[in-house]
Amino acid sequence: MRHDYDFPPDWNALTDAEKSEWMTRERCRRMNKRIRSDELEKEMEDDVERAIRILKARGYEDIKDKR
Repeated sequence: MRHDYDFPPDWNALTDAEKSEWMTRERCRRMNKRIRSDELEKEMEDDVERAIRILKARGYEDIKDKR
């Protein structure tokens, strides 16, 4: 079976219930990481848009508009 999990060293010694709990925690950890990444990306995009609005309000123009 192909996967990208890094199982703990004692994986084979774990019971099925322990393996299931480990897999659940790992999936939750990965999902949380992905969600946080998406949230941070959105926050950064919002910050960039805000900075551009501030600069335009101060009279700066985007060079791309003049090309």
